[in-house]
Amino acid sequence: MDPSELRARMIDQLKGRGLAMAPAIEEAFRGVPREVFLPGIPIERVYSGDAIITRSDEQGRPISSSSEVGIMIAMAQLLDVAPGQRILEIGAGTGYNAAVLSRLVGDRGAITTIDIDPDIAAEARDHLTRAGFDRVAVVTGDGWEGKIPGAPYDRIEVTASVADLSPNWFAELVEGGKIVFPLVLRAGIQTVVGLQKMGTELVSTNLVPGGFMRLRGPGGPQGQTRSFDGLTVELADAELAADDRLGALLREPPRMTVTPPLGWEALTLLALLHGNVTVTGKGRPGFAVGIFDRDGGLALVELAQGAIAGPLSLITAFGSDAARAQLIAGIENIRGLRLNDLRVVVSRIDSAGPDGDVVLRRGAFKFAFSIMARS
Repeated sequence: MDPSELRARMIDQLKGRGLAMAPAIEEAFRGVPREVFLPGIPIERVYSGDAIITRSDEQGRPISSSSEVGIMIAMAQLLDVAPGQRILEIGAGTGYNAAVLSRLVGDRGAITTIDIDPDIAAEARDHLTRAGFDRVAVVTGDGWEGKIPGAPYDRIEVTASVADLSPNWFAELVEGGKIVFPLVLRAGIQTVVGLQKMGTELVSTNLVPGGFMRLRGPGGPQGQTRSFDGLTVELADAELAADDRLGALLREPPRMTVTPPLGWEALTLLALLHGNVTVTGKGRPGFAVGIFDRDGGLALVELAQGAIAGPLSLITAFGSDAARAQLIAGIENIRGLRLNDLRVVVSRIDSAGPDGDVVLRRGAFKFAFSIMARS
């Protein structure tokens, strides 16, 4: 099939699933040939819209990809691009996203994309030139460090997950400018956050479910991760990660119950507001969020799609029953809550700053999450 027809079908399918996209964003994605940025990939896979890994490290861990098209569109919506703007992208990838942004800002705007890996930057530059987007500036360097040609910027988009914001990004964003990035919350779970600079703070415009590979370099998030019998366990803090009881609990016979289905958005909220551990691995649990009780209990709830109970989510408990009781209470607490019911205010770590229902304190900034309403 002709690539342009496949491209149109991909966008039509995303719209049919209810994905919102402004007319300019729709036109940009319909107009950029994704296949040029993914040479050698079967055309049907290119226009499946799926994320496609394009480079891995020596251990086989993915370090670069073309992101899933739906989350790219959602992030473009949050970025709220207008013609003539100056935009910085942290993480060049294949160059495809920079090409879309270039169409959105037009001839009067300017796109700069930076990648820490010189080979990835070179490939992105080649792809952009081949696709006719040679006005995009591709820079090799550590985007966390800032001082990138083209500042200040009207918009910044970070296409790798971070646990904190670089002070340089804040400094190089214009007043009223917007930054969109995947934020690592607690125990490794992520959500995509859109923020607007308002004086000395950044205030959220919206949050959407989504996650990305972690930022490479010294500014990337450092997870508290352990492995037990094929399971990868990520914890909210170093003290939990050092607790030797966790492995023993996971080897105990589990107690299982079911709960109504929880999707990614619900698990994200659960991890942020109540949880302190996530578990991934083959078999049970496939992907789960839960509570590790320092008094000797562990309870996990699975993503609904992976539950053996079908349309239900499975709760698996180990050790004492306190963690299970806390987890069930947390699940009930988030019923009916959506990510866009949260307001996030980001301020310098040493500022008075606002409080919230949950405050994440990171190296340079603190992130105060407040529940504003229930849908």
